[in-house]
Amino acid sequence: MNTLDGFRTSLTGRAYKPGDDGYDDVRRPWNLLIDQHPGVVVAAETPADVQAAVRLARERGLPFAVQSSGHGAVRGNDDGVVVNVTRLTGVEVDAERKVARIVGGTRWREVLEATAPHQLAGLSGTAPTVGAVGYSMGAGLGLLLRSHGFAADSIVAADVVTAGGELVRASADENPDLLWALKGGGGNFGVVTALEVRLHHVPAVHNGTMIYPGARAAEVLRTWADWTGQVSDDVSAAAMVMTVPPAPTVPEPLRGQHVVMLRATIAADHGAELDALRSALGEPIADMFRTMTYLEAALSGSEPTDPMPAAGRSTALGELSDDVIGALVGLTEPGSPVPGIEIRHLGGAAAKEQDSPVSHRDAPYIAAAHAMAATPEQLATVEERLDHGFAALGDAARPHGFLNFLEPGSTPEVVKAAYSPAAYQRLQQVKTAWDPENLFQYTHNIPPAT
Repeated sequence: MNTLDGFRTSLTGRAYKPGDDGYDDVRRPWNLLIDQHPGVVVAAETPADVQAAVRLARERGLPFAVQSSGHGAVRGNDDGVVVNVTRLTGVEVDAERKVARIVGGTRWREVLEATAPHQLAGLSGTAPTVGAVGYSMGAGLGLLLRSHGFAADSIVAADVVTAGGELVRASADENPDLLWALKGGGGNFGVVTALEVRLHHVPAVHNGTMIYPGARAAEVLRTWADWTGQVSDDVSAAAMVMTVPPAPTVPEPLRGQHVVMLRATIAADHGAELDALRSALGEPIADMFRTMTYLEAALSGSEPTDPMPAAGRSTALGELSDDVIGALVGLTEPGSPVPGIEIRHLGGAAAKEQDSPVSHRDAPYIAAAHAMAATPEQLATVEERLDHGFAALGDAARPHGFLNFLEPGSTPEVVKAAYSPAAYQRLQQVKTAWDPENLFQYTHNIPPAT
C-alpha cells in the first residue's frame, strides 16, 4: 500500500506497512501458525482510528480483520487491512450497577484488577492475557461457568463500528438485534470498541488443583466423571491429562511427568464438595486447593503467554464412558505429539436458555487438545494424532462446539454447527442487515443470508 501519508495524518494511533519498524510486532497474532502479512496495520488508539481503518478497507476493496490479543485469530489477512486494538484499552467500573465498561483491546487481567476492590468479578476464563471483548463475544467458558453461565450471557451493551464506518450503540433499547448477535456471534457484525458486561458479587472462591500420577489416568477420570454428576452448580470443574513441560517455572518433581490434574473453582468460601473426590481417589501428588479472592483464582492458571505455533481440536461430549475415557487417555499417552487434553464440565447456569445465540447448552462436557507444531512435519504429525484420537471418541463426540473452541480454518459447516438452526438463521439475518458485503469475514464467518 504505497500512499498512506494522508491516511496516517488522520490517525491518533499509527499505521504500519511492510518494512516499517514495529510492523512484525503488530501484524503477528498469538498463534504463529497464522503468519499474516497485511498491506497495512492500524494500531488504533481511539474509536475514530477504527472507523478510519474500516473506511480504508471499504474504499479500496481490501480484506479487513481485527486483532486484539491474537488468541482468536482464525485466518491470515495478506495484503489487506488489520486493525490492532491492543492500544485501545481501559476499564470503567460502576460498582453500584455492577457493570463494567471494557474498551475493545483490554485484556482480562486489567478488568479483574479493576473489579476486585469491589468484590465483583467478570466471567473470565483460564488465561488472563486473553482479550476480554473477543472472549465474551465468542461465548466465553469461564471459571464460574456453572454458577453464572457463559460470559456472553452477561453482555449488556456495546459500542460498534459498523461495516459502513459508523459508530453505533447496541443495547436493549438501541439496535437490540445487533446486541443479541454480539452475545455469542463473535466478530461477524462490526468492530466492538467498548463492551459493557454485568459483574457478579464474588467475595471469595475455593480454587485449586489436585494432581495424580498419569498411570492412574483412566481411574481418576472415571471417578471425576462420577463426581461431576453429583456436584452443585457452585462447582465449575475441569480435568487435564498431560505431560508437564520441563520448564523452569514448573516445580522440579513435576517436570516432564505424565499426570492427571483436577481443577475446580467453587463459588463459595469453602471446599466441602471436594471431600468426596478426595476420599474416593486417595492421597494426590499435590493438593493446591484453598480459599482465595476471585482475582487470585483467575491469575493462578498456567496457560502459555508467549506466542507459539499451536494446532488444536475440540468437541462437545455427550458422555464420559469407559471407552471415551480410554480414547482421551490414549490420545495423550507419554510420548504422544499431543501432550495434553482438557475436559471441562458444563451444565448448571450455562445450561439455562438465554436471549443469545449460544447454542447446545445441554452438552455435559467439552474436550479440547492443543500441541506445538513449529514445522510442517510437526504439524502433520500432530494433526494425524488429533484426527485419530478424536475419531476414537465415536458417537460420544457431538457434531458441534462453541465458537471460542473452534480451531482456525474451521469450515463453514463447522461454524454453522456451532449454533442451533434457529439461532444460525437469525444470525444470518442480522449479518445481512449490518454487513451485507461480508467485510467482517476474517473470523469464524457467518455469511449474509442469500
